[in-house]
Amino acid sequence: MDVCWDGGRVEVWECGLAHPAVLEAAGLAGWRPVSAMPPVRRDLAVAGQADDIVEDLGDRVRDAPGPDADAVEEVTVLAETPADRLPAAAVARPGIDPDQKNVLVRVVLRHLERTLTDEEANRLRDRIYTALHRVGAQQWAARPG
Repeated sequence: MDVCWDGGRVEVWECGLAHPAVLEAAGLAGWRPVSAMPPVRRDLAVAGQADDIVEDLGDRVRDAPGPDADAVEEVTVLAETPADRLPAAAVARPGIDPDQKNVLVRVVLRHLERTLTDEEANRLRDRIYTALHRVGAQQWAARPG
């Protein structure tokens, strides 16, 4: 559950579906927090700092889409693997430094009122990937392909 505080959102605790009486007491009667639209799942393998924690990754994911943030339904870290435990190709491809880790993140996207197109979902995925991946711009430019 996120609350607005000092111009931003702060995660207070994780929770499931809010009871309608709770929403009504908060002045949100009739608000539908769960979408009936189909979910779009995107798995991202990103280079992260060794000290990145799950909550920070979730915050970066929620901030990345900007005005489309309400389409981010779920963020799950599926795996975290330090660079020294990865095969050489898995280190080289995304440009992971020895002091970093590979983080496999699943993002579930779902708009509240309409189905997201593949193009929309991929644009959101790209913004989220850029927000999570911890390789500098000079490294991106230096990599072939």
